[in-house]
Amino acid sequence: MAMPQPPYIVALRSVALLRASECVDQDQVLELAKKIQTEGQWTQPIPIDGHSGLVMDGNHRLRVAHLLGLRRLPCIPLSYEDPRVQVRCWKTGQDFERQRLSELARRELLLPFKTTRHSFSPCLPQSEIPLELLC
Repeated sequence: MAMPQPPYIVALRSVALLRASECVDQDQVLELAKKIQTEGQWTQPIPIDGHSGLVMDGNHRLRVAHLLGLRRLPCIPLSYEDPRVQVRCWKTGQDFERQRLSELARRELLLPFKTTRHSFSPCLPQSEIPLELLC
């Protein structure tokens, strides 16, 4: 019998402690910023490596947070060792070498746009946090 997975935890983290992992498309950042401002709330917590603060998925959202002057973001701290986390190469679909991500965090480098594709099983939870609580 398989052991049940622990639930995901959503925690507010300082934007200053989060680290981007990939380059982003600035047009997508601006479009997403407009959408988030219009909704007036943050609906998608950012999965991060809990030890390094490296963004697993959500580099555009992290840039939006900087653009909007937010100081905190809802995050889901995880580990690359967590069986709920899968990382693949965006172009080939092959498993992505997780050691490269650790090296990236240590050296403070960014991967090119759309290098990795993270998936989470089960799916990550949503949130409804008013933006004024994140300033």
